[in-house]
Amino acid sequence: MKRVRVRFGWLKNPQLLIAAAALCLFVGALGNIIRTTPLEPAGNYRHRFSSKVMGAATTTLSRCSVTPCIALTFDDGPNAATTSQILDILDAEQVHATFFLVGQRVKGSEALVRRMYRSGNEIGNHSWSHPDFAKLNQAQMTDQIQRTQGAIVAAGVPAPHLLRPPYGSVTPAVLDQLHMTVVNWNVDSDDWHLTDPAKIDANIANAAKPGRIILMHDIYPSTVAALRPAIDALKTKYQFVTVSQLMNLSPGDQGQYFGHY
Repeated sequence: MKRVRVRFGWLKNPQLLIAAAALCLFVGALGNIIRTTPLEPAGNYRHRFSSKVMGAATTTLSRCSVTPCIALTFDDGPNAATTSQILDILDAEQVHATFFLVGQRVKGSEALVRRMYRSGNEIGNHSWSHPDFAKLNQAQMTDQIQRTQGAIVAAGVPAPHLLRPPYGSVTPAVLDQLHMTVVNWNVDSDDWHLTDPAKIDANIANAAKPGRIILMHDIYPSTVAALRPAIDALKTKYQFVTVSQLMNLSPGDQGQYFGHY
């Protein structure tokens, strides 16, 4: 009993009791701070289907936390007539977009591809001849991708690190065989079957939200007609960025991306 009284005798000292209580409160608060502090800066609302740990927010993400961002994407080009008009509008509006090119259409439009890149737009791979990847074997998919990479590089721009499979067709088996960043979309303008520019614009306006990726095609006159009104309607609320900027992507990132929801 004497040993116990010596060991816990400090409990009779009020000052020591107050100090011990304060220490306990401090340790508890510190634990709560450690548990509740976010791993990433506010605004890094990156959404993707991938197991990779998310990186730190970039300047673009910081900017997007102030003014919401949105990404325009164009598939199936280049087309000598319509793609050049799309680029004219983007340049005039000071907007950057992401173009997913069909490899067999690059030949003869190399200058257009270079202009696309030099204007600050992003270039991605959309296969060589636009087949459904779910119906191809690995060798066929590899051929579609590599031939397109070669055509784009031969046009005088860097090899893309983004891939959009035709029709957005990605099965788990296909995804396992791809070694590029796969980009799909979460807003379909339906310009691939609509001929009325006003209806295309309405589809975009109704579905537009911060962080979304908009699917368009730079091979249709109706898309050309719809583009400027769409940009004018959105630019009061959003700033336009490329897909890599929107999703904070780096070359070599794996996974499939649809935009933010």
